[in-house]
Amino acid sequence: MDSLPPLTTSLPSIILPTFHLYAPHLHSAAPTIRSLPPKTSSYGPHPRQQLDVYTPPSPSMINNRHAILLIFYSGGFVNGSKTLPMPFLDGLVYANVASFFALKCGYTVVVADYRLLGDGARFPSGGEDVAMAVEWVGRNKSGLGLGMGESEVDLFLLGNSAGGVHVATFLLRTEFEETRRRVLEGEGTSLRGVVLLSAAFSFPGTSEGDPATVYLGDVEQHAPSGLLKTALQGGEGLDFVQAGVRLLVLTCELDPEELWQSRDEFIKVWTDQVGSSGRAALAVDVVKGHNHISPMLALGTETEKEEAWGYQVASFCDNIRKYTLS
Repeated sequence: MDSLPPLTTSLPSIILPTFHLYAPHLHSAAPTIRSLPPKTSSYGPHPRQQLDVYTPPSPSMINNRHAILLIFYSGGFVNGSKTLPMPFLDGLVYANVASFFALKCGYTVVVADYRLLGDGARFPSGGEDVAMAVEWVGRNKSGLGLGMGESEVDLFLLGNSAGGVHVATFLLRTEFEETRRRVLEGEGTSLRGVVLLSAAFSFPGTSEGDPATVYLGDVEQHAPSGLLKTALQGGEGLDFVQAGVRLLVLTCELDPEELWQSRDEFIKVWTDQVGSSGRAALAVDVVKGHNHISPMLALGTETEKEEAWGYQVASFCDNIRKYTLS
């Protein structure tokens, strides 16, 4: 972490150097990371619609309910895999993230692949993949390592960067209302909280051919801030907020300035238009010391300040779990 500030905040220039900075720490922790092998399943017909499930040896139970954390990683709409294929990482990412939340927090962790631009992904395919993964979680107790009598689940979504755009799409688009309804009405699996980590809420200045432009099409309308404005136009509010879901927006201290600006725009739309109950549903915080790439690489390194954001997320989720569903 201490070596990150000299790398600046420019995304193209920090990606590989950040990976190389964390690789030795991940290798040192490899025995622990690998102690929890995943089970891979398909949640849809496309080859990219697969997910890895990590089952904790000592599940966290609050109010007699299990916790599941469903993760959608970053990659700029172009790259990404539930196990990053970089040889020098030796298959440790994103197993490191999953093992952290499973071993230290007692969460069942699901890391999902989703369709990328090279697979023909176009808006709102990311939201479709999130919805399909959520549906899979809701109907696959055995695949999640839960016994037949252990059906009560608190579900949390974590979307990082482009993954955060897809999670926001799932939350805000009308075509996903039916899936949301199933996990908002408390029937076995209940969506309780959402974490958006270093997500871009708007994409000003993008040009034709940029990945965000190619994926989103109408960038202004289809970015999360645009989706939020559209969702609020009818005056009926947001179904997930009305159901008691809490949203945590995290931005890294060393994230690019344009990402901070997009976050502020989203927060302004939210606070101006969602109402008092909606304002109470939103928490905003900063991931200290990290850049856009480093948080997911830091978990599992057994370094307190590196992993602090992971405990921050777990605390957010566990505080929600202490309140029983009405």
